[in-house]
Amino acid sequence: MGRERHQDGWVEPVGKKVKKWRGHYYLYERQADGSEKRRHRIADLGLRSERKKWEAEKELRAIIAKETSKAPKPSPELTLRWFYENRFLPMKKWKDSSAPKTKRFIETYLLKQFGESALGELDRFTLQTHLNGLAEKYSKSVVQKFRVYMNSILDEALEQDFVGKNQARKLEVPETKKKPSERVLAQEEIAELLAAIGGRDRLIVRMLMVLGLRPGELFALRRNDRFAPGQLRIDETVSEELRGEDRLVEPKSEASDTFVWLPRSIEQELDFWLDTMEDQRPEAFIFASKTGTPMNLNNFLRRNLKPSAEAARKKLTEEGRELPDGFLQRINHQVFRRTCATQMQHLGSVKDVQSHLRHASPTVTLEKYMKQIPESVRLAVERLDEALMERARQ
Repeated sequence: MGRERHQDGWVEPVGKKVKKWRGHYYLYERQADGSEKRRHRIADLGLRSERKKWEAEKELRAIIAKETSKAPKPSPELTLRWFYENRFLPMKKWKDSSAPKTKRFIETYLLKQFGESALGELDRFTLQTHLNGLAEKYSKSVVQKFRVYMNSILDEALEQDFVGKNQARKLEVPETKKKPSERVLAQEEIAELLAAIGGRDRLIVRMLMVLGLRPGELFALRRNDRFAPGQLRIDETVSEELRGEDRLVEPKSEASDTFVWLPRSIEQELDFWLDTMEDQRPEAFIFASKTGTPMNLNNFLRRNLKPSAEAARKKLTEEGRELPDGFLQRINHQVFRRTCATQMQHLGSVKDVQSHLRHASPTVTLEKYMKQIPESVRLAVERLDEALMERARQ
């Protein structure tokens, strides 16, 4: 990387017949290992007959000042991947729950395409056309994240003087063809799904849908999280990006580390399940695998939930029921949390829904320490459970 180092360079006369002044100085380039390599530069300073040596030296100093004040040029060996792994990543401290997913996204959508590109070769046109291409195939979330992470990496490269300009700063987020899923279960779908499943799986679905839990939070629950009458503690989540004991990490945000209200009927069903569990240790997972570890989120969805929904749909079809398009299809974990929010908005205030789903503003940090659940939230959750279960009993 070019820098002045207070050098004046040196001037010498060259040429056999026609003498002229030639100046010499050095520029420094940072290498892939972080070291610097000195490169010799030459400047022609005019005829010796037309200027004195001190005038040539003055002009050389001006050239040195101009060159070393320019935006530093990274060595061709310094790629986006090198900078990300050696200079960007060591400075970042993402939450344990989000770090694996963030790193995988950067590897898949940024480094796979541009990882071997030299930092100095990345330009706005190339990045924008690639972003436009992503918008043709992926959701708005992917497109926005690409811009955010690329801008963040190149902004850090600018701060560390590896590039002279952040080429991602003015990237525009194009319209995407793939629209985000807004799938919400209708009450009739909820009733048929609950009627098609029983035991543990029915309890899991009810807790996902009524308590608005993220699947990682649900499968990280331990027996001792059944904290007090009507309350359930949320202080861990399962990360599917990690393995072994590292799968258990802190919740997604400070607001997520709190307590949720248990409606009476779910509380009774949960207590019955706890009483019948073989592992009665306080730290045992409520919904454990055969080896005692938290259940795998995707396995439950693929092996239990979707087959149950498909079986219910098939049964209704065989009975001659005319089903709406998409009935009990495209079900995933996010559908339940979205259904909870949508159904609950008619039973409580917006503030109640935000509190129940733990989407509180980050500025309200004290809420994570509050064990008391507002009366309005308790009533709204109870009414949600009653409304959903009344339809299921019909």
